[in-house]
Amino acid sequence: MRRIVLLAALCSCASAGSSSEESTPRQATIYSGPDAPLILADRPRAVAATVAAPAATVWLATKKVYAEFEVPLAVENTTTRQLGNSNFYKTRSFAGQSMASLVDCGSGMTGPKASSYRIYMSLLSTVEADGKGGTTLQTTFVPAGQDLSGNSSDRIPCGTTGRLEALFNDRVKAILGK
Repeated sequence: MRRIVLLAALCSCASAGSSSEESTPRQATIYSGPDAPLILADRPRAVAATVAAPAATVWLATKKVYAEFEVPLAVENTTTRQLGNSNFYKTRSFAGQSMASLVDCGSGMTGPKASSYRIYMSLLSTVEADGKGGTTLQTTFVPAGQDLSGNSSDRIPCGTTGRLEALFNDRVKAILGK
């Protein structure tokens, strides 16, 4: 009888220790570079729009919107069909909108943190033909904030309200509609 109890105890310990599944989901790594610490946040989600125009035409319209929004193109890869900038910053406003309407970094004693923080951004678009004569435009926006008034130089992960991505895609459609 002692052997059965001992065997059962060993089996339960062995099965508990060999589990390789994680019970807590991990956050996505958003930015990791020599200039800033590792930034973790929710996984970014692209906002997609279907455009009734050829991919080459949508590509040019997308480039024009980046210029209108004053975002320097650091990524322009025709192989992956992606363009945009994965590391730039703005403060207080962007694309003619208040930063607090585009970004959520939480609130402090003076109101939304996005209104006073420097917001580091990644804004990337993917342009792909949909096989039906149209194009799928996907825009991904990932913000992070840095408090310039304090002693800390750490960036905090921020969320997107979804307004910038929709504004961007709508502006591309408007350019193509002219």
